[in-house]
Amino acid sequence: MASFWELWLLIFRTLPLLLTDLRYLLIFSLVFMLVHGQYKRVHAVEKRMFGLVRGTPIQDTLRSLGYGLFGGVLASVVFILVGISLTDTGIAYLWLTAIVLMLFHPRFLCFSYAGGLISVSYLLFGVPKVDVSAIMALVAVLHLVEAVLIRVNGYQNASPIYVKHSSGKVVGGFSMQQFWPLPFVALIGVIMLNSGIDFEAINMPDWWPLLRPTTVVPEGHSIVYIMFPVIAALGYSDIAITSLPKVKVTRSAKDLCVFSAVLLGLALIADRISALAIVAALFSPLGHELVIHRGLRREQEQAPVFTQSQGVMVLDVYPKSPAETMGLRSGDVITHVNGIIVAGPAQLLEEMTPWLIDPVLTVENTLANEEQREVAFKGKIPPIGIIPVPDQQQGVYMEMKRGVAASILGRWWKKLRR
Repeated sequence: MASFWELWLLIFRTLPLLLTDLRYLLIFSLVFMLVHGQYKRVHAVEKRMFGLVRGTPIQDTLRSLGYGLFGGVLASVVFILVGISLTDTGIAYLWLTAIVLMLFHPRFLCFSYAGGLISVSYLLFGVPKVDVSAIMALVAVLHLVEAVLIRVNGYQNASPIYVKHSSGKVVGGFSMQQFWPLPFVALIGVIMLNSGIDFEAINMPDWWPLLRPTTVVPEGHSIVYIMFPVIAALGYSDIAITSLPKVKVTRSAKDLCVFSAVLLGLALIADRISALAIVAALFSPLGHELVIHRGLRREQEQAPVFTQSQGVMVLDVYPKSPAETMGLRSGDVITHVNGIIVAGPAQLLEEMTPWLIDPVLTVENTLANEEQREVAFKGKIPPIGIIPVPDQQQGVYMEMKRGVAASILGRWWKKLRR
């Protein structure tokens, strides 16, 4: 137990190097600006589509940094407990391959694809020289941390969208896009003369490390692991049209957590049985694609919830609007205005023209299993400040697409079942 406490202290002493060493600070600043650029793009789309302005990109970036620091500490602990050494992962190859894959599609900027490709290349052709088990373990841990961040932060500030469902109808939904700077501590193995080791060390348990080092240690030398600060970035992109965003991210986080656990298990098995390394290498990209496919299939096959019904369903509300003041939220259906039945958006506008003073709205929300309630506003309406679900004359909308590998596997599976 004492060694783990020392480990925690050493992690918290090492992380601040990211802000005190100029080299790390430059990389950290670059990642911070990349994340800020992504949030700036998200805000621009929201404003262009709905005139929606809430907060600023810098506020979102700073909030994501807070979550990223939490994720970084979690990643550091798991990396060290498993014993993943960056000297075995070929981290430079991973970054370069991920950047090249991004040129084909932005979502391929992911270590699950790059790590799988590099590992398969090494197993088939012997280049580049990497430790497949270490790479797969690295990918698994990063996705495990991503699953945790998705669960606690993925649903916040979800963007309203109009999307064409597989049924052919244009329905409402939400786009969840989050990006996290992830400063963490990793290990680097260094071979030293036994007589040259003269610094404070932490005695780890006998079972450590779970991943055996691949470096050949000459006689009279020892391999020493040094903590090394690293900065990375994680991203999450998903849509919710069959449930509220908070429900959707819970499912997505669970799927990604299962993927991460299986991949980590395969990495540890491959570390003992090298013949099974190809299984882990192939599972990394294909399993990730299947996670994406599972989420999209659920959205395509299940019934959308943000559709036109009797009354006016609220997709989202504008900040500082009468709707927000009254406590209206996603999934609420406005059924009456001052006791008058509202059949649809057109009648809602009719009842609120000319200026309506001190209105009382009757609202129900079946998504939240709430009974009918009344909300009131002191002042003039319109504008009420809601984004309603779309009607079928809506001309601007998104279209859902499946993952590349998942689409191919899906077609093969259908042929096999015939």
